[in-house]
Amino acid sequence: MATKAEALAALDAGYRGFREPIAALDDAAYAEPWLGTWGLSQCLAHMEGWYREMTAAIERVGRGERAAPEGVDYSSADTWNEKFALQARSGRAALDAWDEAYRGYRDAASALPDTLFGDDAEKGRPLIGNRLLQSAGIHHFEEHQPELEKWLSARK
Repeated sequence: MATKAEALAALDAGYRGFREPIAALDDAAYAEPWLGTWGLSQCLAHMEGWYREMTAAIERVGRGERAAPEGVDYSSADTWNEKFALQARSGRAALDAWDEAYRGYRDAASALPDTLFGDDAEKGRPLIGNRLLQSAGIHHFEEHQPELEKWLSARK
């Protein structure tokens, strides 16, 4: 698994690749459905919501605490996604909020010690820093990039 520098570079590459093609869209484009019933506003809001949740998780891990607070269950992603999508902002305000949440998420990850990135040989899985960047960040870009590109191509 990736070192901290490699994980942050992959996160940044995904962010740039997702953001660049939507940067010039007008406000009306954000309401066009392309991800099931969601438009760009809802897609960005759900990603923003995960960034904010995982920023707090990263900060807890940095303090030596567990990532999820006591009593919080992230296993029902659909429930969380719907909650986040309901908080969508209209038009380019959605992009601004998404950018802000991404910066906080990225900054929190950058502040984690390098020792929290890489592989856990005993457990046979990536360390927590990698898992937190993969789940809410890198995976989101990989998941939604093809759908985004298909929608943008259809708009031409």
